[in-house]
Amino acid sequence: MNNILKSTFFIGATFMAPVTLAEDFASQVTPPKRLVVKEGFEVERLYSVPKKDFGSWVVLCEDDKGRLIVGDQYGSLYRFDRPAQGETLTDENLEKIDLDIGHAWGLCYAFDSLYVVVNDKKYEGRGLYRVQDTNNDDKFDKVTLLKKFQEVGGEHGPHAVVLSPDGKSLYVACGNQTALPTYQSSRVTECWGEDTLQPRVYGRGFMKGVEAPRGWICKTDPEGKNWEVIATGFRNQYDIDFNLEGEMFTYDADMEWDINTPWYRPTRINHVISGAEFGWRNGSAKWPDYYSDSFGAVVNVGPGSPTGVTFGTGAKFPTKYQKAFFACDWSFGTLYAVHLTPNGSSYTGEVEEFIGGQPFPLTDICISKKDGAMYITVGGRKVQSGIYRVTYTGKENTAPAKPRIEGAEERTERQAIAEYHLKSDASVVDKFWKHLGSEDRALRFTVRTAIEKVPTKYWTKKALDEKD
Repeated sequence: MNNILKSTFFIGATFMAPVTLAEDFASQVTPPKRLVVKEGFEVERLYSVPKKDFGSWVVLCEDDKGRLIVGDQYGSLYRFDRPAQGETLTDENLEKIDLDIGHAWGLCYAFDSLYVVVNDKKYEGRGLYRVQDTNNDDKFDKVTLLKKFQEVGGEHGPHAVVLSPDGKSLYVACGNQTALPTYQSSRVTECWGEDTLQPRVYGRGFMKGVEAPRGWICKTDPEGKNWEVIATGFRNQYDIDFNLEGEMFTYDADMEWDINTPWYRPTRINHVISGAEFGWRNGSAKWPDYYSDSFGAVVNVGPGSPTGVTFGTGAKFPTKYQKAFFACDWSFGTLYAVHLTPNGSSYTGEVEEFIGGQPFPLTDICISKKDGAMYITVGGRKVQSGIYRVTYTGKENTAPAKPRIEGAEERTERQAIAEYHLKSDASVVDKFWKHLGSEDRALRFTVRTAIEKVPTKYWTKKALDEKD
């Protein structure tokens, strides 16, 4: 949420509200009647968080009983049952998770555990923690640090933890202020040299001297023992999710001080394929989209501050919105619905404003598996926080959507080749070389990465003999 220009806009919008309004905006989040909502959908304000008691919420998830778990950016974790339709939450509904754990920026309930990404020096420091109920009394009683992250973070530090589509592993995302942790394998080609010939220009000196690899996504097992690098080169991707086809996406941040420079990159939706590198380099050294060794964006969104994301999978929404990628913008108070269209083995995207308002500092979002509703939190940076519920009230069919058939063969081929990203197999040179000329950028990228895992002696001559 590090976007000074937009934060100024947000703060201005907050305190410029007319003093004659009946709502007390010092203690209440924006009422639904002041939000612009996509036709056919309804927003309920479930709760305005008393800051002095429960802080400002930046993350949420759902547990195996359908309860929501939320986290105060600078404090504790809380658990509560979803209120019935038309009802709201009260302070008494909130159960504090009474353990030495909090300051969470990522939450995921999986493997009979609550996984917490802590972004603070408290406890045992920044890292991935596992919180468990060891005696089955429905009370968490054990906290284990699984992986410690570098003790630098801020709002560009440790972020999301999510369950894999097959339910067997976890994915963790960290922004560009957190170095890669010790890992056992990498799908990304490990050649992160800066190769910057011109003197570098830094945006007001921010993070001066920090170099790649930064902004990463890793995969790990339930015990957090084995770590595999999936992708690098993000600026500050706050959250990740998978679509019905099992493909990963994220919403990455811009650098506001780069606006109007040749190296400015707007906030953008990224398809996170195996071994992807997205080209974040500090200051003026950022890679443009057209670099062949950067995977680029599905669609650019514009200035903003990306926070939580989710696909509409499981929502009682029309098919179009079950398949949409929902992306929260903290600064402009906008929840985007990104509609994806298969393109080769990847996708293109179209951005739609789904819900918007001011102040509406969106922080996180999830779809309940129990009631099919969307839940969204607002807050962060100690501003007034709250939680809303979004439901569909229209007449379209809301039966569960099915994975896209379009592009299935192309995606299957790319995924098969991506298995070579974890080994060095010289046979890939002759097997897949022809795909380096494919019109499918994702396939080209995947093949190039597989070949780069092989010692150069097996493909240097072949490359130099190419005519184009």
